[in-house]
Amino acid sequence: MTYPKVELHCHMDGAIPYRLFVKYCREDGLVPEGVSDEQWIKDHVMTETMSLSDCMGEFALLTGILQSADRLEELAFELLKDMYESGTKLVELRFSPQSHLNENLSMDEAVQAALRGRKRALEVYPDLVCGFLLCMMNFGLNLGTLENNKATIELAAKYKDQSVVGIDLAGDETATPIESYAPMFEYARQLGVNYTIHAGESGPASNVMFAISQKGGRIGHGIHSIEDENVVNELIRNNFLIEVSVTSNFFSRCVPSIAEHPIRKLWDKGVMININTDDPELMGIDLKHEYDVIAKNFGFTEREFILSNLYSARASFCEGREKIISELTKALKECE
Repeated sequence: MTYPKVELHCHMDGAIPYRLFVKYCREDGLVPEGVSDEQWIKDHVMTETMSLSDCMGEFALLTGILQSADRLEELAFELLKDMYESGTKLVELRFSPQSHLNENLSMDEAVQAALRGRKRALEVYPDLVCGFLLCMMNFGLNLGTLENNKATIELAAKYKDQSVVGIDLAGDETATPIESYAPMFEYARQLGVNYTIHAGESGPASNVMFAISQKGGRIGHGIHSIEDENVVNELIRNNFLIEVSVTSNFFSRCVPSIAEHPIRKLWDKGVMININTDDPELMGIDLKHEYDVIAKNFGFTEREFILSNLYSARASFCEGREKIISELTKALKECE
């Protein structure tokens, strides 16, 4: 059955199409002489697990080649086009404006560039529903991101009528206790900015409980909530959706193996789940791969996938999601 897919947790820099990745690397003189495009791509796709902090280190190359407005615009356009053509009709892309300032680009200019790319994508696919989340970053308090994180919230408020649909707290969840970011979420609430929070990815269930207390409605990953039945019950009681990325969780050593991922246990307990790629370029995957992995390892049925997408569409911050909700509601009825 054909039905629209919904992806709410995809980092734009970690999802750069390989054709752009090679193009930018060659333009910047990063590809050694004699190395083919295929080999360069192979050399930069994860084949072994590593810690989440080491995974973050892999982003240095990706963000390093995305330091101009033209490239950010092109990336947003090409990525949204690819996602739409693969059947993903409701998309929230996220990126950190403060990660693109190495060549005198401002955070505001970075956001404007991404929005121009979105506008181009909608000119080609007018029924695409999409928006951007701007990421605050948790790198540790000693790295001076407080000012930039506050500016990120203010940019989300500035452009919330132009399809910047909210903010996220990303980065290394264990670098600084996420409770210290409570004032940031309070500031976002004051400015009317939506938010989701990376919590319970590499950190404990208590981080998920903190995220629930902030009342944002969604949590990035959230998988370690399985360690505490009270946290699981609070997710359900508060109608929270968790944004799950099975392959990413394995590669970043947040779970020991694919088979030990708690997605099925959480789903069966009644937790609403959105299925995502997280960083598909880095992992060498796409959304179809994730559906195949989840069907093979956890026995998810077509009806369960449709229901997951329906939960996700309802939890999206994007305007225009009602059309996708309607299509998924119809698909669910046809599947019964």
